[in-house]
Amino acid sequence: MDKKRDKKGELTTTQLVTLIVLIVSFIIILFLIFRLNLGQTTDQEICHNSVVLKGQSKLTSGPLDCKTNYICISGGSDCSNLQASETIKIDPGNKTQLLQAIADKMSECWWMFGEGKINYGEGLTSTSVHYAICSIISFDKNIQGKIQQISYNDFYTYLKNNKKTDSQTYLQYLYGINDISLFNSEENIKVDITNDKILTNEKYSVITGIDNNILSGDNILKTYLIPTSGTQERTTSESKDFITKA
Repeated sequence: MDKKRDKKGELTTTQLVTLIVLIVSFIIILFLIFRLNLGQTTDQEICHNSVVLKGQSKLTSGPLDCKTNYICISGGSDCSNLQASETIKIDPGNKTQLLQAIADKMSECWWMFGEGKINYGEGLTSTSVHYAICSIISFDKNIQGKIQQISYNDFYTYLKNNKKTDSQTYLQYLYGINDISLFNSEENIKVDITNDKILTNEKYSVITGIDNNILSGDNILKTYLIPTSGTQERTTSESKDFITKA
């Protein structure tokens, strides 16, 4: 009788140890999931996926699911007054880091909307220009104190001379050209790299879009950086629609 009770006790102990091992393993797995952010889909990925779906089936995919991201490029001061959803930290007087941060956000926007390879327009149902404001970029007080302005010519020179990938510069990726002398902004978004300047006490929008045209076909616009306050003046179409959510 005692031997049977001992045997039952051994079995219960084994089960308990197994249960503890399973629980600990489950906790470790959960920790890794949250630590590595596995399985989380970013707003940028959600937008990109909706663009891909729109390109595959314009009739059944519905509207795009794309949000405007609010960016603060910070030289160390607080960005809370700028209501930023993302903060990019750089050395306050480092012009190269500042240019790279802007270039990366423009590249992110170009990728989100299909790199010019996906027609996400409305086909035969629209003749308006659909503009997408991917990001609105602000600069903190430390940046403003160290770098008041940067010419667009300097910015596009940076795009020309710096690699986005091993095989492409930012200029090649965004505009498909090797020389800034070949740059010519499309008529739908006005950019003048000879005279325009990035003023760090202002906000700037990273913008792209698509010009729906029944007769000549839809024209996918490149990605540009324009003053947020001048969005209406810089986007020239009389019939226009902003398709990103605030």
